[in-house]
Amino acid sequence: MEIRSVTKAIRLLDALGEGNGVYGVSELARMVEIDKSSVSRMLRTLEQSGYVEQDPVTQRYSLGLAVGVLGYKALRRMDLRGAARPLLERLAEKTGECAHLAILADRRAFYIDQAAPEKGVGVDAPIGTLAPLHCTALGKVLLAFQPESSKAELIGGMTFELFTRRTIAGAEVLAGHLNNVRAQAMAFDDEEYSIGVRCMAAPVFRYDHTVCGAIGISGPSPRMTDARLSEWEPFLRDIAKELSMRLGWDGSLPPAEQQRESLATA
Repeated sequence: MEIRSVTKAIRLLDALGEGNGVYGVSELARMVEIDKSSVSRMLRTLEQSGYVEQDPVTQRYSLGLAVGVLGYKALRRMDLRGAARPLLERLAEKTGECAHLAILADRRAFYIDQAAPEKGVGVDAPIGTLAPLHCTALGKVLLAFQPESSKAELIGGMTFELFTRRTIAGAEVLAGHLNNVRAQAMAFDDEEYSIGVRCMAAPVFRYDHTVCGAIGISGPSPRMTDARLSEWEPFLRDIAKELSMRLGWDGSLPPAEQQRESLATA
């Protein structure tokens, strides 16, 4: 049995998660096709519970911290995160760098777990971090393995913010770059998102051969040399393969070859 008030509140929260995530009452009313007075009442109720926040200056609304807390509780139960935890720790121990796990969410790479090395200073990306797709290794992997229609839609909606002089600056360049990422089943970020930081990441497949996440490492550029990246690349591939198999991937082909075959038969 549907409870209409609950359904309306869910629609309202979903609407706040769209676009720039900051809207006025009138905008939200149009988006969810509910009268302004009802939307206003629901927003006040949701605000009291911390699920939405109102800017005291603009009077516009956005999702509140309680949504993030609830999402984090859900993340703790994700099979991907549980399966990946020991492998993240192994990756961090082997390389001496921070290991990260991300999924695609809200058109960005959403970091759902990380493991730090026991010694040394690492590149910290706290759980809950949202990073752009076009200039991070994890983001590139998540974007490269999307269905072509989804990938085109995601790229078409990008603003291509230039974080450094190395950041990919346009859709055509990015599309060509992603072809290489998909063919190699490996992505790199060479100070494209943050000066002094280099990263590498590999795709995580599940039982239906779709990519459900990306796993990788990040570290200071002086330590993440080309030689080191070449040394760690096979290990990262093995880690990604083991995680994929834990999630039901049959392992019949290496990820890169599997994707080449998919492209050839598409």
